[in-house]
Amino acid sequence: MTQPDCEEPEGTDCGDRAKCAGGADRARSGATVTVLVPAYNRERYLSDAIESVLAQTYPRWKCIVIDDASTDQTREIALAYADSDPRIKVLGLPQNRGLGLALQAGLERVATPYFVILDSDDWLAPTAVEHLYTAMEAAGDTVSLACANGVNWHESPDGQLVRGVTQRGRAFTDQYDFFQFGPNLVPRFLRTQTVREVGGFEDDPMTHGRYFEDKLLLLKLIHVSNFIYVDEDLYHIRHHGSNMTRPEARSKFIEIKRYFYEQTMRAWGDEYDIEWHVHPEGWLDVKALHPKQR
Repeated sequence: MTQPDCEEPEGTDCGDRAKCAGGADRARSGATVTVLVPAYNRERYLSDAIESVLAQTYPRWKCIVIDDASTDQTREIALAYADSDPRIKVLGLPQNRGLGLALQAGLERVATPYFVILDSDDWLAPTAVEHLYTAMEAAGDTVSLACANGVNWHESPDGQLVRGVTQRGRAFTDQYDFFQFGPNLVPRFLRTQTVREVGGFEDDPMTHGRYFEDKLLLLKLIHVSNFIYVDEDLYHIRHHGSNMTRPEARSKFIEIKRYFYEQTMRAWGDEYDIEWHVHPEGWLDVKALHPKQR
């Protein structure tokens, strides 16, 4: 199938073959869900992520692979998939922007009511899109996110995957309940309109979207909407030596999380003092919220 002409704004480049996100075929595809796959130097894992999209039981999807100026074969791998399936598009960024700004570039090209984020070293269960889409359709417009459970997999030096614990999601009573929840929610199946209404992914002054881009978005969303939970194992998380959240990087995450959470609390009216706790594995968690004395 002939790909549409590139519709990139100034400052982006979708590669020599002009496989870009966007184009006239979007309106004709009938897709209701877009899978956003941000990728930077993920030639080793990207095929697994894309194959899990191709294996979905729900057929009305589109996939945008956002190559954040990789220096390996990531873009070439993505373009090969785009050549073989018109539902897959490649957005090639000419300069590395970091995860948040790469996702924002992808969000600008989403033309479906929903989108789901798939990290390029992870993979989806075959029923993930179908079951999350069904849950969101039943929930109504006040819900902006559906999550489920994530299965942790640890990669050994020889490339073998060892199954770890299951990371369970849940629903939340209000924004402060979510504020105190430490783990990341996966998968993040999102209502496009609500995400755009809160401004999408932040180009924050501290990290310019390179860290905590997902939690910052969710903090904005929970302030104006609700989240729902599907109690199924629908997402698979791969742990390996080049993860952004590897142990040696956690001291930096502590500093950044403290900054963003204190900023969020002030934006919500500064009604609580935050009691912090450092988890034995090195993560910073909110232990409790204490009402401020007025």
